[in-house]
Amino acid sequence: MSAELIPQLQRLGQRLAQARQAQGISLDQQAERLHMGPEQLRALEEGNREELPEAVFVVAQARRVAASLGVNIDDDIAALRANQAFQARPPQPGPAPSAPQPRRPAVQADAAPVSTPSRPPLRLLGLGAALVAAAGLAWGVQRSLSGGRPSPPRQPPAASEQPSPAAQPQAELVLRSAEPSWVEVRSASGVVLLRGTLEGGQRFPLSGELRVLAGRPDLVSAASGGAPARPLGPIEAVTWYRFSPEPSPAAQPAPEP
Repeated sequence: MSAELIPQLQRLGQRLAQARQAQGISLDQQAERLHMGPEQLRALEEGNREELPEAVFVVAQARRVAASLGVNIDDDIAALRANQAFQARPPQPGPAPSAPQPRRPAVQADAAPVSTPSRPPLRLLGLGAALVAAAGLAWGVQRSLSGGRPSPPRQPPAASEQPSPAAQPQAELVLRSAEPSWVEVRSASGVVLLRGTLEGGQRFPLSGELRVLAGRPDLVSAASGGAPARPLGPIEAVTWYRFSPEPSPAAQPAPEP
C-alpha cells in the first residue's frame, strides 16, 4: 500500500531538482558532493515519502541540499511542517505472524520397575580377593628389585614443548547502516579502504587509526573494542570521525585529511 502523496514535499523536491539542473550538476555529482547516497537524493527530489526517513531528518537533509545550491527554502519547509501527513512516518511492514503449531499430547513414560541390588555370589568375592593379593605380591617384587628407591619425578617439558598462549583477537572497526548510506573509510596514511554505498555491515582491521566519513552519520553506527555500537553523529554533523585501536575507542571528529 503506497503512502499518500504530499504536495508540499513534491514542490520542495522539484525546486531542489530544478536548481541542480540549472547549474548543470548531475544527480550523482550532487550526491557525491554532499556525501549522500544517490537513491536518497533522488527520493528527496521526487518527494517519495516512503523512501525518506523521519520528518526531522528530511528537513535537515533538504536544508543541506539547498545550502549547497544557494536556494532559500524557508517557506517550503514551513509549509511542509504544517502538513500532518508529512509528520507521521508511513507504517513499515512487519513480519507476518507465524501460524500456531498444534500442541502434541504429553506422553508419560511408563515407570521402570525398581530393582533391588542382589548380593554377589561368594565365588566372585573369593576371586576378587585373589586378584588383590596377586597385585600386592607383584608390587612387592618390583620394589625389591629396584632397591626400594622411589621413581624419579617427571621433568617438565622443554620450552619448545610448552603450549603457545592463545593469540589475541585483532581489534576491528564494525560499521553498520540502517539504510543504504554513502560512506568513505581511510587509513591514517590516507589509503581509501571503502568509498561508496554501505549496505548492512562491514568490518575493518583496526591495527592503526581509521577515519570515517558518512553522508548520513545518523544512520551509520560504529562499534569497536567491545564497546556498544553508536551512531557517528547527528544528521548535520557530516565530518570525519577518527577511531584508534584503544580498548574502548570512541568516535572523535577529525580534521579534513
